[in-house]
Amino acid sequence: MKTYRRILVPIFTGGQSDILLHRVTELAKVSRMQMLVVHVLDTRSGIPSDGPAGALPGEMAARRAPEAMKRLELQLARNNLGWAEAKVVWGEPNVLLADIIRDWAPDLIVTCGQLPQGIVQGPDILTVGCRSLFRRLAQTLQQGVPRHA
Repeated sequence: MKTYRRILVPIFTGGQSDILLHRVTELAKVSRMQMLVVHVLDTRSGIPSDGPAGALPGEMAARRAPEAMKRLELQLARNNLGWAEAKVVWGEPNVLLADIIRDWAPDLIVTCGQLPQGIVQGPDILTVGCRSLFRRLAQTLQQGVPRHA
């Protein structure tokens, strides 16, 4: 198994984060490495703003960032990854991710789904099937696993 020194975990939606962090925890048990977990808040919108504050780029995301950072730090702690570096960034996701990859130079990127073509050159990519895990959880619940009241 290849040893990775720097792992990047981009999180685009909240539903992916627990699954991604669980998978990364498995990798972290093998060896100690640097890890950057980035929660990306997408500021693109198809809805025109109404008023001066809405016209500022990223205004809504900037207000959501502190709460997103608290949730991210809590998730890292729950997965025994409190030592990992955490960031919340906002803007156009593809541009942000390309900048982070270029600046931070990870060996491995762990993500749900495909990354846009041309954005990644160099690091390995581990794609975690997040949707299939949700389907398996739903099937388990439907098969009669007892629920707590």
